Amino acid sequence: MQLPFEKIVASGNDFIAIDNRTQIVQAEDCRMWHKLCQTKTGIGADGVLLLENASTKDADFKMRYINADGGEVEMCGNGARAICYYAHLANNKQGTAEETYRLETMNGLYTAVVDGDFVKLHMTEINDIGKIDLKQLSYLPNTDYSLYLNTGVPHCVIGVKDLGNFDVGTLGRKIRYDQLFENGVNVNFFEIEQEGKIALRTYERGVEAETLSCGTGATAAAIAMQKLFGWSGVVDIKVKGGALKVELDDQLEAVYLCGSVHRVFSGTSYIL
Repeated sequence: MQLPFEKIVASGNDFIAIDNRTQIVQAEDCRMWHKLCQTKTGIGADGVLLLENASTKDADFKMRYINADGGEVEMCGNGARAICYYAHLANNKQGTAEETYRLETMNGLYTAVVDGDFVKLHMTEINDIGKIDLKQLSYLPNTDYSLYLNTGVPHCVIGVKDLGNFDVGTLGRKIRYDQLFENGVNVNFFEIEQEGKIALRTYERGVEAETLSCGTGATAAAIAMQKLFGWSGVVDIKVKGGALKVELDDQLEAVYLCGSVHRVFSGTSYIL
């Protein structure tokens, strides 16, 4: 069986996008997805995006997101932006200046606007802010600036010094597997560059490594900036894969994840 796919990159997060509206594959096939995401023996990606038919008339399509370890998770911010761009291409609308899409996820419905290679996603799942006190992690660096919250998936946001030389892999992995977090957690380390702008590095659960970008992590970091420092409006976030912007109001009712998306290549996989 041949499996057509597109390689899509959203601000450094790379995805294998598959049109699964005719159910040519099963999301539960963990072994296959793990194989496809390997960089040397597969296509290579942070995760897999399955474009499927929505189960509700309120959505244009459904996104199923599978991490590089083969496990399906509830939400991926950059993945949601990428799949809207992919749907835009699949519907032959690449010439359309702007299009709004409603997508269904395991968490609920999201809205995104695709304008060329720029995608703006309304982040609606923001929960559990401060539910877990990270000061319980006695091995954390000496920082007063840390916050736990959920932006579709769980995140820790932790302020550090000298972010460029910080050992994200070692500490990120330790926190990700800490017993404090029942289902694991994504770990974000930030450093303020100036008011309204931070640098961010993320250890992602499911990828089990630092990634070049994380959309839900960037959203979590921006919300943390509001809670810790009173920022609002636009937060510029510099990640290894490029740049993201998060627009947010004081009430966190209008929170938008914004950034570029582009198609790298199309292909056919024979790994099944």
